Amino acid sequence: MGNNPRLALIKMIQGGLLFAFGVLMIMVSNQVLNDSISQELIALIGLIIAGAGVLWTAVGYLSMSVLRLYNMINKKD
Repeated sequence: MGNNPRLALIKMIQGGLLFAFGVLMIMVSNQVLNDSISQELIALIGLIIAGAGVLWTAVGYLSMSVLRLYNMINKKD
């Protein structure tokens, strides 16, 4: 993926949206649902989704960074 910065940027944006969705699930479960095991399970699922979003974003960001470093090193002036 280091050869395609557009794909890395798309992956980074997707990860950010996935993170936002996970955080939204946590907030909604806290505000809307009564204290119960279902509230905790929905919050746990939201936490897992948010964590996956952070990892997805990190992969996209690192791919863009590695591509930039690679291009700087191999730049022929």
